[in-house]
Amino acid sequence: MESLIPIYTLEQFAEFNNLTLLNKEILSCVCGPEDLDAIDLNYPSKISSFSLFLVTSGKVRLNIDFQEIALRQNDIIFLYPNNVIEFLEVSTDASFQSLFISGEYFTNLNLQMNSKDALEILSNNFSKILSLCADSTTHIAKSFERLRFLNDPANETIFYKEMQKGIINLIMYELAGYLQKQQNNLLKTYRKEDIAIRFANLVGQHYQTRRDVQFYADQIFITRTHLTRTIKEVYLKNPKQIIEDKIISEAKILLLKSEYSINQVMTELKFEDQSTFTKFFKKKTGFSPNAYRKSLASA
Repeated sequence: MESLIPIYTLEQFAEFNNLTLLNKEILSCVCGPEDLDAIDLNYPSKISSFSLFLVTSGKVRLNIDFQEIALRQNDIIFLYPNNVIEFLEVSTDASFQSLFISGEYFTNLNLQMNSKDALEILSNNFSKILSLCADSTTHIAKSFERLRFLNDPANETIFYKEMQKGIINLIMYELAGYLQKQQNNLLKTYRKEDIAIRFANLVGQHYQTRRDVQFYADQIFITRTHLTRTIKEVYLKNPKQIIEDKIISEAKILLLKSEYSINQVMTELKFEDQSTFTKFFKKKTGFSPNAYRKSLASA
C-alpha cells in the first residue's frame, strides 16, 4: 500500500496559499505571528521538493520523519522530498521563512561543487539543526525576500530566472561554507548518518509488515546492537520507537478520513485485531482511535 501521508507538489502548495508564481520550480514564503493561526498542528504531510526552513524569531517544534526537532531564532534546516513534516508547536512570537526547490531545478544549479556534492554535504547534517550567526540569518532572509519579489508576476523582469538562480546559488554556498567549517566532524559522523538515512528509508517501505529491528539491521548488513546504538545517537530514539512513530503518523492520517472505520484503519496497518491496535494507539498518543477521531471533529 502506498504511503497515506498526503503529498503536495510545489505547485499545489502555491495554489493552496493563493500564490501566483513566475517560476513554478521555486517558492519562497514567509510566516509571521499574524499568520500562525493558519498552521495545522499535528498534521503530518509531505511536499515533493527540497526545502530550506529558517526561523527568524521565536521557537518552532517540528516532527521531521521520526525525529522531534526544536528550532530557535537563527536555526535553519534542509529538508528532502520524502521527509514527513508535522508542526507540533509554534510560539506566539514565531516567524520563519521557507524556500522550496523542485528536484529538477536543484540538480541543475550551477554550483562549482555541483549539485550532487552540495546535496551530499548537506545530507551529512541530515535532520540536524544548523545554527547560523545573526548576520548569516539576515543575509539568507533577505535572499528569500528577494526571491519572493522576483517571483511575483507584478515585478517581472527579463532576467528574473537568471537572478533567481544566482541568489539560490549564494544561499547554498553560504550554507555549505558553514558546514565546511565542521568538515572534520562531519567526516567522522558520515557513516552513522548514512546508516540512519538508510534505516529511515527502509522503515518507510516496510513498516506495515516488518516491525522487528533485526530485519532492518540485516538489510543494512550490521548488527542489531550497532543499529540501535547508531539510531539512538542520531535520532535520540531507539529503532523500535521510530518504527512505532511511523505507524502512528500513518494511523493519524487514516483517522482523518471519515470513510474509514476503525476496523479498516486497523486492517490497513496490518494489526491482528482492533483491540491490539487500540491498545497500541492509546499507549503512543494517550487517546483511543475513536477518541482521537472525535477530538479532530471538535477541533
